Amino acid sequence: MPAPDSWGGPIASEPPFVEALRSLGHDVTTAVYVYGDKDRPTPFSARIIRVLKTAFRFRRLVKEDHFDLIHLNTAFDLKTILRDSISIFLMRPKSGVVFLKLHGSEAEKFENASFLTKRLIRFLQKNVDAFGYHTQDELNAFLRLGFDKDRFYAVKNAVTIQESLPNSFSRNQKDPDEVFEILFVSRFIPSKGLIETIEACEQLRRRGIRFRLTCVGDGPSRREADDTVGRLALGRVVTFTGHISEDEVTERFIHSDVFVFPTSHIEGFPNVLYKAVAAGLPIVTTKIRAAKDYLSEPSNCLFCSTDAENIADRLAELIGDQSLRAAMSRNNLEFGKQLTPVTIAQEFVEIYEKVFEKTCSSRR
Repeated sequence: MPAPDSWGGPIASEPPFVEALRSLGHDVTTAVYVYGDKDRPTPFSARIIRVLKTAFRFRRLVKEDHFDLIHLNTAFDLKTILRDSISIFLMRPKSGVVFLKLHGSEAEKFENASFLTKRLIRFLQKNVDAFGYHTQDELNAFLRLGFDKDRFYAVKNAVTIQESLPNSFSRNQKDPDEVFEILFVSRFIPSKGLIETIEACEQLRRRGIRFRLTCVGDGPSRREADDTVGRLALGRVVTFTGHISEDEVTERFIHSDVFVFPTSHIEGFPNVLYKAVAAGLPIVTTKIRAAKDYLSEPSNCLFCSTDAENIADRLAELIGDQSLRAAMSRNNLEFGKQLTPVTIAQEFVEIYEKVFEKTCSSRR
């Protein structure tokens, strides 16, 4: 589990997922394993000490009780390959099935990895019984590394926002000449597209489109974002909230008109994008990984590039077409029903049962 003060998708999706598993009658023990992003990176030495302490704590937990399955939330980058290898080696989970849920991955970077990294990857290949992946691109990258396709299962994240919507919720679509509330939510890093979004808004203003942009989050790109707003004289129409509570973020999703997310980041299943989907927001986003696999144009979104002019073009197109926004909103609300915690938990239980049966058969 992620630490309670973590940032990012896992802390938003995993606790309600676990509660849904319990509501279905399953016994679940949780322990902090994923720590999430913070303002400053954790020093390497402190990270190693934390990994070792966590692994030994897990080892005691596994020894003291019987678990049919051990589910670890992770990624697949250099840090998590090292962390997961150490953790699984020290935990020594001889009886339980080991399932790794990948919240994004960088498997494509390891085709020419160092000797040591390849050894760690082979250790995971041997000792992990199944992987939950989000996108076809991720799966293809693992297959190129020699992983067994039969150990991979497509999964989605739980999204809770529909539980906060009024009964029979629908969005009133504004006329194109009204003021539109545009929402951007993300960690503020260069690859998420915040600066390009602000530059796109300057072009919207030139075209006479009336709007307000609210940027929710924080991170290294905040100073550049402030400078860009000042340089383009957008201070009256661009607002930064900083980090706010999940309840406040939910309110922003409910009361906005359009969601924009021109990410170039190597995403897994970005929680903010699918909160926007489940909230029935019309969306402009890039065609990357989970957006490419699960969303279609124009049913769920309009796809853009990471170029400010193209982002502005797609936003202008969406704002100018009331019927398109209405249809997109209805489709996204319907798709959001597939992402509720109970629905996702039921899908995972089916996967767990398949993995458990397959693994136990192979060990006999």
